[in-house]
Amino acid sequence: MKELLFIGILMFCPVSIIWGQAGIQQYAGTAMPYPVVKDSSVISQDGMVPFYMNHLGRHGARFPTSGKALSKVKGILIAAQQENRLTTAGVSLLSTLQHLSEAFEGKWGNLSVVGELEQQGIAGRMIEHYPQLFSDSAEIEAIATYVPRCIHSMDAFLACMTQYNSSLRIQRSEGRQYNGILRFFDLNKSYVEYKEKGDWLPIYENFVRKKIAPAPIMKNFFLESGQETDQEAEEFVMALFSIAAILPDTGDLTNLDGLFTINEWADYWQTQNLRQYMSKSSAPVGKMLPVVIAWPLLAEFIHSTNEVIDGKSDIRANFRFAHAETVIPFVALMGIEKTDVQVSIADSVFRYWKDYEISPMAANVQWVFYHDKDREIWVKILLNEREATLPISTSRFPYYQWKTVCTYLNERIEMAKEVLLKREKLKVVSSYTQH
Repeated sequence: MKELLFIGILMFCPVSIIWGQAGIQQYAGTAMPYPVVKDSSVISQDGMVPFYMNHLGRHGARFPTSGKALSKVKGILIAAQQENRLTTAGVSLLSTLQHLSEAFEGKWGNLSVVGELEQQGIAGRMIEHYPQLFSDSAEIEAIATYVPRCIHSMDAFLACMTQYNSSLRIQRSEGRQYNGILRFFDLNKSYVEYKEKGDWLPIYENFVRKKIAPAPIMKNFFLESGQETDQEAEEFVMALFSIAAILPDTGDLTNLDGLFTINEWADYWQTQNLRQYMSKSSAPVGKMLPVVIAWPLLAEFIHSTNEVIDGKSDIRANFRFAHAETVIPFVALMGIEKTDVQVSIADSVFRYWKDYEISPMAANVQWVFYHDKDREIWVKILLNEREATLPISTSRFPYYQWKTVCTYLNERIEMAKEVLLKREKLKVVSSYTQH
């Protein structure tokens, strides 16, 4: 009976979604819908038996967080229309954007149906891979930030699990009390200052001017070029790119991929990839500040794991639902798959660091814990459901001995604390000398 029910779950929680998998694909960067998982088989080697999972997930695909980009593009198009300067393509684009504004009204930032399916698909595959963890009246715990799309992602994920096993004992909660571990990027004043006016901004702005040529794109929509200022043209094109990139996440069938060539899409993605790298990860300009602020979450992962290992907790899985700003620094602090790489040349970043590999919509990190036949504890790390490497040695990849991993991760936490302490000391000295 349970096998038949699980087949039903996989229909309700599909293995993959098709929206957004063609066309722009990875060029949407962190706006890319969760990638198709082609191979969902998991084989436990040498008698490995899973007993616990620790998990961090980004919210699923969503609507645009605001109507700012749509308003920017529409405003310039409407002004040109009043001057009879729109091409046929420009008139068509304005009509399309007016439709989108109406369709998205009241949904800004919300989880979409696409996002719900992404979360349910991840939960469904998790049940398929690790049925031992979700059998009988297993106890699981789930938390989310106060942001509605994170809460709805958690509920969509848990709905799939309870459909499989209604006897699961689920503790779920959400709120600002979790900001310290899930929204640390809001709490560190040095980081907030860096994000808003740090040394990375001029680098990014210069790179945008180098990579984005508005004139060829503007000619598609305006009969007379040059009427808009250079800044207006750049803002128009960047906003239009962002609208086209997010559309597959919304479930709306409108497709704007064809407004740009594949090379234009690639150049746009490089600008956004650089922005994500410098503002959220290990770019040298940030001196690791965007990464080390994630240490409280890493410490909480270790603590909740050890509570289970030491017999102080019966929880079989911990789930957390947050944001790209949570996932990107977290994986860099862990050093998963060299996501903490340091690249100084803006033109080279895209070769070594790709935002869509780290944090597409519904991105997730899974620590899966196993006992071997000798009762030794091993952990397998997955990034977006793919086995990931750590910069430590192991004789049984994809498994790592937990004792070794725990030592390494605690060293990363100490490194993070030292970076932050040194930064605070420099601020105090700087403040003193200025006075």
